[in-house]
Amino acid sequence: MSNAPPSHRRPSTRRLLLGAVAVLALLLAGVVWLESLHPQLDPSVNAVQGVPPLALDDEPTCRRFVDEAPIDDIRERLASAAAVERVEEGLPPGGRISSTQVFLCPSAYDGKQVTYVGEVVGELLPRRGGAWAQINDDEYALVTGPVVGHRERAGFNTGLSVWLPDDLAARIEAPGRPALRGDVVLLRGTILRADPDDGGGITLRATELETLAGPLQLEPPLHTHQAVVAVVLSLLAMAASLWARQVRRR
Repeated sequence: MSNAPPSHRRPSTRRLLLGAVAVLALLLAGVVWLESLHPQLDPSVNAVQGVPPLALDDEPTCRRFVDEAPIDDIRERLASAAAVERVEEGLPPGGRISSTQVFLCPSAYDGKQVTYVGEVVGELLPRRGGAWAQINDDEYALVTGPVVGHRERAGFNTGLSVWLPDDLAARIEAPGRPALRGDVVLLRGTILRADPDDGGGITLRATELETLAGPLQLEPPLHTHQAVVAVVLSLLAMAASLWARQVRRR
């Protein structure tokens, strides 16, 4: 009579890997399914009204110390657009520019009076005589609002570092955060290609500020299906834990 201990068949490594892959695939499919059912906000209602058109309808580039022609062309077009703006709308000098246009050719805008529109985001950084602010002018700032509760993707965040004197900084109600669009402001001021007070960075020194839109708090809609799935999975996890405890006690 053999006294050898009874053998226990162990599952093969292949079966374990296939099981793990199946579980991961099921989880991924569940996440995609839940995401497809997520109720969405209408981003069209978040568009800021009263934003003037850009002075230049393209985004010209230049190479400093290589070719001055693009720089001169940008300056001439900007001056012409600003002059038309003053005559037609009674605005002070300076056509509206975008942060992308400035970064593509900083030398063309250096020392120029411009108009800039964007959302105050992050934190105001108080300093003697004023405060630094990050002001973004991308689609999320001016058109769709923060990407909370909708799937409108519109590239990356872009903006300028802006110096606000004390009287202008005091008029900022709330910078933007997740689910909160901050003050959208129209600024007039001077672009500096290498601001010594900002470590040589590109800045806008604001002299005038007009608030186009106050802070906007977004409330994402309740995802009912996600809540139900979360409750069911929590109950299953509790049941599995109790079952495992009972097995250990036997």
